[in-house]
Amino acid sequence: MPRLAALPSRLAAAVAVAMTVAACAEAPVTGRQQLILLPEGQARQMGVDAYRQIKSEKGISGDPRYTQPVNEIGRRIADVSGQPGLAWEFTVLEDEEPNAFALPGGKVGVNTGLFKVAENKDQLAAVMAHEVGHAIARHSAERVSRQAIVQVGQQAIGSQYPGMADILAQASTLGLILPFTREQEAEADHIGLMLMAKAGYDPRAAVQLWRNFETLGGQRPPEFLSTHPAPGSRIANLQQIMPKALEEYARSRYR
Repeated sequence: MPRLAALPSRLAAAVAVAMTVAACAEAPVTGRQQLILLPEGQARQMGVDAYRQIKSEKGISGDPRYTQPVNEIGRRIADVSGQPGLAWEFTVLEDEEPNAFALPGGKVGVNTGLFKVAENKDQLAAVMAHEVGHAIARHSAERVSRQAIVQVGQQAIGSQYPGMADILAQASTLGLILPFTREQEAEADHIGLMLMAKAGYDPRAAVQLWRNFETLGGQRPPEFLSTHPAPGSRIANLQQIMPKALEEYARSRYR
């Protein structure tokens, strides 16, 4: 998932004050309490700008083998997302890396390379629903807010102990930033599993998808050094919530 533009300096400067007045948000499906300091309108505009730039840099695929299923799945998942008011946009990008991403405001990109791993519509829906989960849970804005809080803490401690700046930065990354991004990824898996089931796509395909990624191989850092859970961890988490997803799948109006 691409990073947003650099954190606005006024946000970092106002974090201490904003934390005392900011209302907590609640993530959909999981109900997790969130602290989001970045205004939604500003986050959406950042998402629109980043999306436009990525499309320009990578190029947009017009191959109907890719665009037809992506548009069909995108419409169905957006329809059950609980946020029909977002300006949803699903674009296939010319990129051989098997990946997809979401940006604030309902902007979702799917690389052509993903079709090497997602073997059918259900597996493709697992990836796209995961990305929609990021969007509706406002994970980008929440991550920017967390990073602002960490920055303020680092600056406060660093001003008192200048020699500890590098150690503090490393500790913050390993102990705060990376665990939180993995938590968001696991949450997007959870939200996405329920969304794909509600949209009439077999949630069991999500497990097979991650087995496909595991088979794909490639070098991966240890989980504690990664922004994403390891495929095995993701599969275990998905299997725990699978019974609820299958109940949702059985009720789907799309079946």
